[in-house]
Amino acid sequence: MYINEKNIQVMKKKITIKDSLKKIFKAISYQIFFYIYGRIELKNKNIQNNFFTENLIGFKNDKRNSKYSIINTSNARLYTDRIQDTAIIHNNLLIDKPSFQLRNNNFDKNINKNIVLRIGTPRIQKKLNGVVVSLLTGGGGNNNYFHWLFDVLPKIAMLEKCYELNKINYFLCPDLNNWQLKTLNLLGIKESKCLSSVKFRHVKADNIITTSHPWLKSKNIIHDIENLPFWISKWLRLKYLKKKSNKNFPKKIYIDRSDSESNLKDYRYIVNENEVVTFLKNKGFKALRLTDLTFEEEIKLFNDAKIIVGLQGAGLTNLIWSGKKTKIVELRSKLTNKLFENLAKQNNIRFNKIEAKPLKKIIAKHYGAIKIDIKKLEKIV
Repeated sequence: MYINEKNIQVMKKKITIKDSLKKIFKAISYQIFFYIYGRIELKNKNIQNNFFTENLIGFKNDKRNSKYSIINTSNARLYTDRIQDTAIIHNNLLIDKPSFQLRNNNFDKNINKNIVLRIGTPRIQKKLNGVVVSLLTGGGGNNNYFHWLFDVLPKIAMLEKCYELNKINYFLCPDLNNWQLKTLNLLGIKESKCLSSVKFRHVKADNIITTSHPWLKSKNIIHDIENLPFWISKWLRLKYLKKKSNKNFPKKIYIDRSDSESNLKDYRYIVNENEVVTFLKNKGFKALRLTDLTFEEEIKLFNDAKIIVGLQGAGLTNLIWSGKKTKIVELRSKLTNKLFENLAKQNNIRFNKIEAKPLKKIIAKHYGAIKIDIKKLEKIV
């Protein structure tokens, strides 16, 4: 069809009508769910304190000496939008302490911003018998490997301080891809007990248990992510290193990120990657995609390798499995954070970096197309 100005205006009008119909449908559905479940209210904290119990726990080797909260709310509902807000509700009363609302990558303490106060709980409620543990952390935990290992799984470490895992009836997770489910299975948690918030956005249970976030404590996410509590790495290594695969891998590895499922992968890449890969292959390196490996194989790969080279990204979280002889080489933008560098130092892992100035306009500091200096790479490998 020939596209002229008239056709463009017609298309825009159709889109506008479609958007308007969506808004009308949402408004009607919200009213229906208000009728079914009622409106959510917020009252003073003295009243709220009657509906939950709280335990404070800590960890050795935590330089912050942080105290973490484990809250058990009785006869409760949970509603989540899976990205920013999760609400714990008792008798249509929003409970402040176990609920959270993320804004600009930080927790906003203003409970009045929680979405349920505005739209209610517009999903069919699913009743679950017994005790439900929420492992929800916001959108980061949905499908990001780093956030799953450092935001979601450490909540189980906290939980172990107060509860026996086999007595928990259900674990409500951000999502449940095969690799995520495998990490839970390796902790002895049965698949039948694992629920994805994709299908369980609104649940009711006899008891709902929530925990603090493992490391996001201040209003500066960069500071917090560059200074992760050591107990998390220690716990992960304790639980998973013994589960590593028996498969043998090459000792020199380049992490191929062409399999990245991130919708932002086009904003972080190496413009001369073909040159980098050719150089490394001539030095005896093997290019591997981590998504082709099982979780246990990723552990074995990083634990046994002599040297691993890779662009900054969630896959380098695996450096925590590295052995004493492993060297990690991170290729990154000069503007990015020092997450993996500091994580390596914290775990006494040999670490090198090659930084480059972003060549193109970027949308955030940890994104940007970079060109790697082969001479610098040659000196390191």
